[in-house]
Formats: sequence, C-alpha cells, structure tokens
Amino acid sequence: MKKKVLETAYLLASDKKYAKIKGFFYDILESHKSSVRKYFDFFMIFLVITTVFILIYETKNELPSWVKDFEIFALTIFIWEWIARLWVISDIHLDIIENYEDNELEQANYTIWQLVKPAIVKKIKFIFSPLSIIDLLAILPSYRPLRVLRFLLIFRLLKVFRYTEDINYLFRVFVEKKYEFFTLFFIFIFLIFFAGTTIYVFEGTGVNGGVNNFFEAMYWAVITITTVGYGDITPVTPEGKFVTGFLVIAGLILISFMTSIVTTSMADRMDFIKSNNVFQKVGKLKNYILICGYGRVAKMLAMELGLGRENIVIIDSDEGAVDMALSKGYYALRADATDIEFLEKLEVGKKATKVVTLVSNDAINLSIILSVKSLNNNIEIYSRAVDETTKDKLIIAGADEVIFPYESAAMMACKYINKPVAIDAISRVVKEYEEPIMDEIEIYEDFGIVGNTLGKIGLLKNSLKLIGVVSGGDKEKFIFNPKKDEFIIKSGDILMVLGKSDNIYRFKLDLQKRS
Repeated sequence: MKKKVLETAYLLASDKKYAKIKGFFYDILESHKSSVRKYFDFFMIFLVITTVFILIYETKNELPSWVKDFEIFALTIFIWEWIARLWVISDIHLDIIENYEDNELEQANYTIWQLVKPAIVKKIKFIFSPLSIIDLLAILPSYRPLRVLRFLLIFRLLKVFRYTEDINYLFRVFVEKKYEFFTLFFIFIFLIFFAGTTIYVFEGTGVNGGVNNFFEAMYWAVITITTVGYGDITPVTPEGKFVTGFLVIAGLILISFMTSIVTTSMADRMDFIKSNNVFQKVGKLKNYILICGYGRVAKMLAMELGLGRENIVIIDSDEGAVDMALSKGYYALRADATDIEFLEKLEVGKKATKVVTLVSNDAINLSIILSVKSLNNNIEIYSRAVDETTKDKLIIAGADEVIFPYESAAMMACKYINKPVAIDAISRVVKEYEEPIMDEIEIYEDFGIVGNTLGKIGLLKNSLKLIGVVSGGDKEKFIFNPKKDEFIIKSGDILMVLGKSDNIYRFKLDLQKRS
C-alpha cells in the first residue's frame, strides 16, 4: 500500500499536464497576479447577489421554473468552487514525497498514516477555516427545507468578501488589533454586568415595572452603555439614576476609544491597500525599468521613458514623491530600495531590464546596486553620483554607468562654447527665458507630427527654441538650426530644444495627445 501511494505521488509530480491544469485553476482562484481572476471574481459576485435576491423574492412569491434552474446552476458552481479550492490549496503528492524523503534521509521507520498525515492535516485546516465554513453554510442545500434555518443562506452574502480583497484587508484590522478589542470588550462586559446587577438589586424588587427579571436589567445596561436609549426602561430610584449617568459616561469613553483604534488602523490599512494594488499591477508586467528615487532628474527621465512606451516602476521612501509619481500615471511604491526582501517581492531579478538609482546619497546608491546585483548579476544598472571619488566604488559594486548630472550640464555648455553660432543662439534664449534647459525629444512613428515641417509642430506656441535635429537618431547626422519651413520631420528624429521645463513638458504632452 505504501509503495502504491509513493508511486502515485511521483507519477503526479512528474505529470506536466496535471500540473498545468492545477496551475490554471490556482491562477483563477488564488493567484493575485492572474489577469483572469478578476473576471471570475466579478462572475461569482454576480451569482452571490443574484441568488440572495432570489431568496428575498421567494419569501412571498412563487419562483418561476427558470429561476429555480438558475439557482441550482449557481449552487452547483458554488459547490465546485469549494471543491476546487480544497484541491489547489495544497499538493498532497508533493507533501507525501517531501515527508517520505525526509524519513528516508533520517532512516526512520514510518507507517502509511505518518506518510500522508501532514498532507491531510493541511486539507482539514482549510475545511475548518472561516472562509471555508462561510462557503459551506452558503451552499449546503439541506438548509432550504427548514423554514427557520433558511435564513442561514444569507451567509452567501459573506462570500462576496472572498472576491473583494481590498475589503478583506480592511477587516483584517480587527484581527491585528485583537488585543485592544479584547481589552475593550472585557471592560464592556464588566460594566454591563456591574450596572445590570446594580439596577436589578435596587429596582428589580417591584419598584420599577420595567425591570421584572435579571435579563431585563442586563438589556437596560446594554442599551444604556451604547447610548442608544430606547426609553422603554427608565430608572426611578436615586441609585438607579446615578448608575445610569455613570454608565452613559463610561459608554461614551469606550466608544471613543474604539472609534480611535478603528479609524487609525483603517487609515494605515488604506496605505497598505494602495501599495498592494500597485504591487499586483507590477506583478502582471512582463518587464519594466526600475527607478530608485523620484527627484528632478528622475522626473525628466521618467517623462522620456514614458514617451518610449516603457513600463516604469518608481521606488522612493518619501510619501510625497510617491504620490506625485502616482499622479503622473507611473507605478510607484513607498519603500526602502535597499531592502532585498522587498526587491524580491517586486521580482526585480526576473522582470527589471534596467535599474536606475538616482538617490542624492552615494552610500544609498551603492547599497541599492549591491542589493540588485545579489538578485541578478546581469541587470544593467545606471547610478547617479554626487561625489566624484565614489565613482570607482559604484563601478566595482556593479554599476554599468555612473552619471554626474551637474558635470554633464557643464560639459554640454563647453561643447557649444567653441561654436559662435551656437553660443549666439543660447545667448538669445537666455535673454528670453529665466530658467532655460536643454532637452531631447525623440519622434516616434505614431506621433501625429511625422511628415510635417518644423514650423507646424507647435514649438513657437510652446515658447521653445529649436537648436538642431539629430536626423534618424544618428548622432553623426546632427543638423544645426535647420530651416523650419523646409525640414520634414521623420520617425526617429531627435529634436534638440531649449526652453522652460514646464513648456517642454507641455509640448511632450501635446505630442502624446496627437499620437
């Protein structure tokens, strides 16, 4: 028997078709990175809400036959979904193989039950998990013949939480703050018992017609401490009125504490949900360029890469910078870019084609490079440097290129100083603009300006000065100050322009809209 179990386990482990089918169902039911899962979730939410409405309608109306058929169909889907979740939640054959190999390594004697026990325990844990119990309460058809128990079908609504992950994250606040809630609950129960007992002793002897037994005294205490105050039971003795005042004040304090805990935790959880949503979107990307730090240089780089239709992921420890990047439409996460575990979750080693570190601290850039290289030594890394003496360290750590932004600007200025025409053009621009910058604008095939002359593309409208054009992207074919009415723009051309940064961004945005 033991041999047969092992043979079956190894057979399943080696069966690629079985693994593929199980992987398909796992993606639909459990994987956060699956693009198909959201459609399945929408479908299941539709079934849940529809069947609950059928239950409400059926209370006072006779159901048409096709509605009953639809309910049977939905119930069948719920049952098969639960069975599929039980199947994909763990791999029995892999657990058996792992247990067998561990026992063989230790040369221990074991029974067939010891071999399969860990795998079965995992399945049992799933069956008795809260979400599984909710599923079972929602789908077991034996509830329907009993009128009283039919209300339990309303548990089907709780299934919606399984398909709305963000709501699940919010409800986990109550799990994370269980100690605080347990403490408040204990105080709550103590106050109710104390106040209920007191009111029963003083007014339960016939003085107050509303308090005839201990249950009614406890009921009064609950209504009073929650500040609901129906008014059906009103204290008449001085002692009872004193206890009422004390209980109302205590209830306000308890509710305030609970509200504070919930709102603070919910606010923190909302940040986590926002970050998790970005994580899931990044997980669906096949590849991306990672930018660490979102300062002025990073903003311009992201703009350029965005024009090239590149997927960009930005990491910054500053919340304001992350919010700004998100507002620009980039994938942005607030995190420590030196954290290897975080980079692993982001699958940097598998999906990042290039990494650019633009933090204004050379030590942090060095640490980021080492972290990235530990995940994948073949990733191209470009690093910013502030101190020239750290260049060699960054190269040794694994940077393919080290950039000095201020030095690059100075070299560009020197390049044009020896060209009288160029310096004359720059002088004219400087007179017209308070903060001119030079930028490159690459023209892509789907840009609407391809085929037009330079005079018709909106440079003047955006207060930009054209220095020259790199024809076809070939640096050897730089055309300085071409004639605007004669030069025809082609795909691959690079425009060298001068102007204010906001005007340049506006022009690039205009190009995007025309594409």
